[in-house]
Amino acid sequence: MRTVIAIAFAALLAAASAPAQPAPPQTSWQLVWSDEFNGPAGSQPDPKNWNYDLGGGGWGNGEAETYTNSPNNVFQDGQGNLVIRAIRDSNSNFTSARLQTGAPGASTQTADRSWQYGRIEARIKLPFGLGVWPAFWMLGENIGSVSWPACGEVDIMENFGTFFNNASINNGTAHGPVATGSASDYGAGGQYTLPPGETVSDDYHVYAIQWSENSVAFYVDGSLYYTATPAVVPAGQWVFNAPFFILLNLAIGGPSTFLGTPDPNAPFANQDMLVDYVRVYQAVATAGPAINAGGIVDAASFGPALTPGSLASIFGTGLATADNEATFDYTAGAFSENISGVQVFVNGAASPLIHLSPDQLNFAVPWDSLVGTPLNVEVMLNGVLSNAVPITLTSAAPSVFGFVSAVPGPIYQVPVAYLTCTGDAPYPQPGTYCALWGNGFGPTNPPLTDGTPAAASPLPWTANPCALTIGGVAIQPQYCGAAPGEVIYQLNFQYPSGIAADPTNSAVASGTLTINGNTGNLTIIVGPGGGS
Repeated sequence: MRTVIAIAFAALLAAASAPAQPAPPQTSWQLVWSDEFNGPAGSQPDPKNWNYDLGGGGWGNGEAETYTNSPNNVFQDGQGNLVIRAIRDSNSNFTSARLQTGAPGASTQTADRSWQYGRIEARIKLPFGLGVWPAFWMLGENIGSVSWPACGEVDIMENFGTFFNNASINNGTAHGPVATGSASDYGAGGQYTLPPGETVSDDYHVYAIQWSENSVAFYVDGSLYYTATPAVVPAGQWVFNAPFFILLNLAIGGPSTFLGTPDPNAPFANQDMLVDYVRVYQAVATAGPAINAGGIVDAASFGPALTPGSLASIFGTGLATADNEATFDYTAGAFSENISGVQVFVNGAASPLIHLSPDQLNFAVPWDSLVGTPLNVEVMLNGVLSNAVPITLTSAAPSVFGFVSAVPGPIYQVPVAYLTCTGDAPYPQPGTYCALWGNGFGPTNPPLTDGTPAAASPLPWTANPCALTIGGVAIQPQYCGAAPGEVIYQLNFQYPSGIAADPTNSAVASGTLTINGNTGNLTIIVGPGGGS
């Protein structure tokens, strides 16, 4: 089964008319700090970025764990994640880890990083269970001089496990003192419930705040669900106009905590909090790249339907500083996610880049992207983010790569599918073997990896059956799956007799490709004499 890199990339790099209208001007976000956790498997996080809080004693909440900096409890997995792992040993003792970027009170002090205002976010896949208590949060850098709660606390992500039935819920809260000098705190916050069928532990979600002088706005997956302002806290107790540092931890509830403790008589599997990244942005006047409204489309059909793993095109302005098609990293065996200062994020996840130019980018939608819920797509150029444009993915969005025909006559300038067939005839003949080259066919078995060309063995067939019709004839595909050596799909079939040409154009025939209930349309050239 031959591969078609020349055909595939000629199609991918062919520009189309930029869809929709330019994006309106907006305030830009500049990346000022991040940790992407791309270290080798088993390595610990960068000590220039993180301190450890060590020890037990309940941490003021009656927690059961002892925090360590052991590689058993905190490490990078080699797949782009920080892992914070809670373990119960044979003596029923819990260990876990708590990291922070600021120095105050830390048991180790290799870093001292804090920020005042900005967009602070992390992409995290949470553990879930009775007494399992993960958090991504911030504390005021002045905690050493004014203590808590006067320093302020912002819980960007906090999950309370099964006790509060938080399987699909995030809790976001701003804490401060109820009165000057008080040891009691207020909680100004809300809850976000994920769309039906989604949980905090099945998938990664992006937890974020956008913080300014008089506002802390809470987001999950780009959706705003609560905004804290001075008007909703006790008068004079807005304590969020000073530097704060970031914390990541996985606590375990003790017998006295409000969320309960794991059942001592039930098995306790290791609980892992997977952190894809932590990023801090701050507002700047610098103009960022701009994605056109509706400017994210299928790279084959230029239609709006997209699916995880599909190739997509972004149209806009200032997306890159120059053309750059050499994005394949031969050492890694995959397309790169950062080329010439350009990155594309789908709900925060970096995406493999296929082609770059100032007005068009082509990229691969990450395979672990959520289906059925709006996801923000952003372009970052030299650290400055574009406007966010939402897309909603489907389980499959089949399309085929094509070209604009130059055949004289009535089909001139008609977009038609690339169709390669055996034999020397200029048009497909009954009994010949043909191949279409496609996009958006959905998951495969075995599964594919982001930006990595498919293997030839075992063949990665689509997980769902493909149904092909051309000119009213149903055709049984011989192969429907990822094209070996490529990042596109391939469909092989034997060309049947009885193909009917389109009534208005005898040189072409229309067809459909349906996968998992999703249908894409196609057109093929059947020759000047019509169908066969």
